Amino acid sequence: MNTFSDNINRFNDRADNYDRFRPGYPQQLLQYIYEHNKLEAHHIVVEMGAGTGILSQELIKWPGKLIAIEPNDEMREKAINSLGHAEHCSVLGSTAENTGLADNSVDLIICAQSFHWFDAEKCKIEFKRILKYRKKAAIIWNIRSAETAFERAYEEFILEFSIDYEEVKKREQRGNNLHFFFYQGVFEERTFIYDTYLTFEQLLGRTLSYSYMPNYGHQQLPNMVDALKVLFDKYSTNNIIGLSYKTRLFMGEL
Repeated sequence: MNTFSDNINRFNDRADNYDRFRPGYPQQLLQYIYEHNKLEAHHIVVEMGAGTGILSQELIKWPGKLIAIEPNDEMREKAINSLGHAEHCSVLGSTAENTGLADNSVDLIICAQSFHWFDAEKCKIEFKRILKYRKKAAIIWNIRSAETAFERAYEEFILEFSIDYEEVKKREQRGNNLHFFFYQGVFEERTFIYDTYLTFEQLLGRTLSYSYMPNYGHQQLPNMVDALKVLFDKYSTNNIIGLSYKTRLFMGEL
């Protein structure tokens, strides 16, 4: 299996946990993107790497048409199920590098928690091809905070049990590699704080949704679950644990 296929298929058997337990996105972020792009009913927004449609379910509330692109079959099926009721939304199985969309047909591209899986040079060429004159893109990451005692302990837990977490972190670079991507290296950056509160079941489901953690059938899974329960019991209050995110937005012209 080549790297491109591996990036697409690494979420196989994780779609259900991803759909149920991954965090959403702060409303302030959505409002900021919407207002600063002056979106209207005739505009077309494309979400690249839409996953199970977590962000898409918010984007379909905007006027205009949404095209959600997700190459992973299991993730895309979830997205179709959650978005199928929206008349102004379509879900495609193409890729960020080869969307199949027409030249100069798109008003805004959004990549949420997905850009690091793309071939950045190839998708830049594709984005510029399909975008209209402004050629505007917004790239988003939900980055776990490590400020509370639990959050720091959770990051240590992730490092202990992960399969390739360090490699994924290196690939993400949290926006530090985006100067080449935007026109003349110019883009705006905003950070939004996003708090989530989880039961143990939700925390476990979220952990299992990470592509770099052991999944069902992995020999380390029982040990991982036991260690996570110890962590949860130590830091939770009334069987609820807080896990916060810094949601980072990078937006500019290509």
